[in-house]
Amino acid sequence: MASTSTLTAHDLARLIRTTAPHAAADGLGLDVIDGIRFDSDGTHLHAVASDRHTMAVARARLATPGEPFARTVHGPDLAALRAWVDAHHDQAALTLATEAGRLVFDGPRGTLRIPVTDGEKFPDWRLLLHTALADVPAGTPCTRWTSTLWERWQHANSEVSTWHAGGEQPLIVLGTDVIGLQAPHRLRTPALDRADTPADALDTWKTSLGAATVQRLDLADAVPAPRRSTGTAGSTVAEMTEELLRQTLNATSRQFSAPSDDPGAGIAYTLSGVHAWAAYRFLNALVKADPDLAADTVGDLAEQLDDGALGEWAWEAAVEAGHDPQQWADERAQARADKPGTRDKEASGLPQATATTPE
Repeated sequence: MASTSTLTAHDLARLIRTTAPHAAADGLGLDVIDGIRFDSDGTHLHAVASDRHTMAVARARLATPGEPFARTVHGPDLAALRAWVDAHHDQAALTLATEAGRLVFDGPRGTLRIPVTDGEKFPDWRLLLHTALADVPAGTPCTRWTSTLWERWQHANSEVSTWHAGGEQPLIVLGTDVIGLQAPHRLRTPALDRADTPADALDTWKTSLGAATVQRLDLADAVPAPRRSTGTAGSTVAEMTEELLRQTLNATSRQFSAPSDDPGAGIAYTLSGVHAWAAYRFLNALVKADPDLAADTVGDLAEQLDDGALGEWAWEAAVEAGHDPQQWADERAQARADKPGTRDKEASGLPQATATTPE
């Protein structure tokens, strides 16, 4: 086992609490970032999390330095780690160490061994921060914000535009039928109210970020977006609109090229096109009536389809709507058992129809 590092339970809990909201959700195809990366340089323990849209890095100075390491604790194991840390008194001394395929946490409440993948890749967070800070003119003063006020904008719209003149000027926020301002935070202690710059930030974090580099890496490019299967809906209104229109055109054009001896194929293409067009019309109407509700609905739908239990969702929805899905299943089974025209086809020697899935 590698040499151990030591820090308090309070510090480890703070690292997890600060970064966990930025980790990618489990099941979205972003396995490399669906957790927290614990990265020790021997002096500080860093916790890093990103979901491709945001990234947060928190650090705590180690009470007992140890050998550098970097391991990622993923979603399900992260919950277990969080519960274990919370069970300790704030000032309890916790030790961290690595062993083959494990990240080992030890404290007064016992030892927790979490499975990890040795050598697992993770976005280069140091290069990401260097790139972002380098894009800001070196002498640009910072503006301080009260972060607890940011949540007040969560119902303004799912997407908003902002402008900021800098310094002590307010942030201008613009959404659909929403416009507003947020004032910057002013420190009460004049001696501490200094103009921090990107150079100051780099100096403060120089032991963690290392030397500057000419290489560049942008957050959106750090982790490739997951490829969706053909059965997965878009996660935004724009993506869903495109897919529904594409499906409508594909289905309605292919109904004319369906096998002439298989009327079921043509019907399947027609129904697919009709349903895609109907979904597009409903979505378009919802966007005009309530853009936020449309965006939330599309996001929920994408998660349901990713879940892979569409039949279960539909069954429960049918019951809640007062229908009897079991009766529908029985009627479908009976129709297959006594399918019209089957005997005539058998007698004439025509090939039997096979199921066709529209593209």
